[in-house]
Amino acid sequence: MDCDSGFDDALALMVLARAPHIELVGISTVVGNASLANTTANTLAVAEFCGLNTPIYRGAAKPLAQEPQTIERLLGAGAMGTLGRRFPTAGRTAEPVDAVHALAATLRSAAPRSITILATGPLTNIAVVLLLHPELVDAIDSIVWMGGSTAGGNHTAAAEFNAYADPEALDGVLRSDAAVRMFGLNLTHQVLITPEHEQQVRAIGTERAAIVADHVGFYLRMSDPATPRAAALHDPSAAAYLLWPDLFELAPARVDVELGRTIGRGATICEFRVPRKADPNALVATTAQGDEVVTRIMAAISAHLS
Repeated sequence: MDCDSGFDDALALMVLARAPHIELVGISTVVGNASLANTTANTLAVAEFCGLNTPIYRGAAKPLAQEPQTIERLLGAGAMGTLGRRFPTAGRTAEPVDAVHALAATLRSAAPRSITILATGPLTNIAVVLLLHPELVDAIDSIVWMGGSTAGGNHTAAAEFNAYADPEALDGVLRSDAAVRMFGLNLTHQVLITPEHEQQVRAIGTERAAIVADHVGFYLRMSDPATPRAAALHDPSAAAYLLWPDLFELAPARVDVELGRTIGRGATICEFRVPRKADPNALVATTAQGDEVVTRIMAAISAHLS
């Protein structure tokens, strides 16, 4: 898993942490929602909260071709906003090996098409590995990425945040031979967490549940602190696909990203008329059984809260 934790990255990690047929061989961090120091600290804290001993590696502190773009002002302190309680600080630190070297070593020792990469942030780390070691793509089964959109953005009118934060990295991954699965805003806005879900978590009654409920509560109030509103489960949607792919529909498409320094920078253009209009380079998630996905995500998260 490659992430820029972030509360919704944290939920994605919680979804996967106890999945019986998922082996988390490594977690890497990247600048994105917050600075690299904060995304790494957040990832360590959530992994420890979940009882995970998976090695965690620091990744890129800046994008390939621009200054870092973080959204801590929106997401709260360290991109882990809360109504009160916080995940306890982790008792361990990141591994001494950096994320690029760790991912390259993992791919080099893996059987062909045996590694799935869940990426819930900008694709900087993955792009660097594929740029330096293009032959290692053979070990990758797929890159399941939360990012992009088939129509419009959230960070700008055109661009989703993870795409905008490092469009050159996204371009590099799309131009590689990797099998990319894109879970964009068009999909994640079908998977909504509501104030009722916050109350369900709080009703579990444990301190662990209260910690998560306070973070969920902040997430639901980002647009209006006085009024909780339904919010998209962005990163957990991509994680859910790894567990329950039958709940999603994906379609082949040609995906390109705008690299210009205009208002359109970071926009993802998805051409579904393939191969007539273009050669496909990704599968784009188009439809989710939203209510069922949310039900299963919340059940997986609740397993950590007793």
